[in-house]
Amino acid sequence: MMQSLEIGVERIRHAEGLRRIRISVGDVVLTRLVRPDSRKEDQWLEAPPDQLAFWLIDNWWRIRWEPAPPDRFHPGWRLAHDLSSIGGGYIWPCVSIWGEGPKLGVASQADLQVRTQSVRFLTDGLYYVSASNMISSVDAFVDSLLDDDAIADRQSLRVEYQQLLTERSDPEIADWRRLEAKLGFDPDEAPTELMDRLGQLMERYGHDGVEEAAVAHQGHQAAAMLQEEVETARNSDVRITPPAEAEAICVERDSERTPWQLAEGAAADLRARLAHDRGPIRNRALSEILCLASDQLKTKRVPAPLNYGLRLRDTDGAGSLVAMKAKWSHSRRYELCRTLGDIIWSDNDSLGPLSAAKSGRQKFQRTFAQSFLCPFDDLQAYMDAEHPEDDDIQAAARHFHVPVRMIQTLLVNKGVIGRASFEEMIEAA
Repeated sequence: MMQSLEIGVERIRHAEGLRRIRISVGDVVLTRLVRPDSRKEDQWLEAPPDQLAFWLIDNWWRIRWEPAPPDRFHPGWRLAHDLSSIGGGYIWPCVSIWGEGPKLGVASQADLQVRTQSVRFLTDGLYYVSASNMISSVDAFVDSLLDDDAIADRQSLRVEYQQLLTERSDPEIADWRRLEAKLGFDPDEAPTELMDRLGQLMERYGHDGVEEAAVAHQGHQAAAMLQEEVETARNSDVRITPPAEAEAICVERDSERTPWQLAEGAAADLRARLAHDRGPIRNRALSEILCLASDQLKTKRVPAPLNYGLRLRDTDGAGSLVAMKAKWSHSRRYELCRTLGDIIWSDNDSLGPLSAAKSGRQKFQRTFAQSFLCPFDDLQAYMDAEHPEDDDIQAAARHFHVPVRMIQTLLVNKGVIGRASFEEMIEAA
């Protein structure tokens, strides 16, 4: 369930320019801290609030639209998404904020020890807020500073904030900024040639799929990579046609439910409609479901390594050609079911990348494929083990004809085995 983000500010006597700042999501205070000279917890940090305001304005578009990176929170990403990068001689918490379509993720990591001789922040957790709530909270915070005559850079703040409001209110500029952000660029840093090429691809294939490709492979080569993927898909001998039962499944992407909740529901719904409620789906059954030549589910050599997989709707509008990354049989089954999940999520959009990105669309694909091929209840019944060992996981992967990594990920996401990293928690949400 999504929470509400709030930024509170209080004056400090005899401290010109400093304020007490409290940032919270619902009942959870992200600025909860302990100072080295006191064992008493405090919910307020002390810093110039205009530093936070300038940082939010400068990085607004990337915060709003760029998802968490596929691997670790690398330094370049943290500069635009993590409050600890504000610096300015003050200590800010490790709170990262990123976009996932209609909502934003907020992750807080506690300090294991005092980072300096100043403070230690205490809050660990992952939360989601609606985009509308984030916008109204930031706007209210900045507006409060513009009414504070003690803020030294108030005029500069007003100018930058007004520019942001102008960009947000102009649909054409807002679309440009959103694409820049998804590519991983700060405002006006993306090459015009790149943006123009992606704009041309959008005219042909639609905005959503091309923007998803921008997230799948960020940076200067995004357009060239997408064009290469499209050509590979066009020449692919892998073609699937979704079953008629899939057309009846509607995914409410703007709901408060997480992508994995939507995906589990969609997978269970489709299994029920196909009268395949329980147990593994063998190759013959899966090839019939996807109207796919059965030999495409066997291990095959791929012509050339791809940066990501791609589904391209065929010219007849019914089927999709697939540029596949996977060569091993179990992985091909999983990738093809991700393709089916993408068709359901996007209502058969013109194209759909199958990538390692942590966007809502990619999370839905991955969880749909997991749940369709290996429903969690079936997995539990098969393993019959409260604490599964490696042999149990290997046996389950063989039984359900899926990659071992998929079984491990499912068990981690369901809390059966522990998470190895903070990033896994974000992937599961």
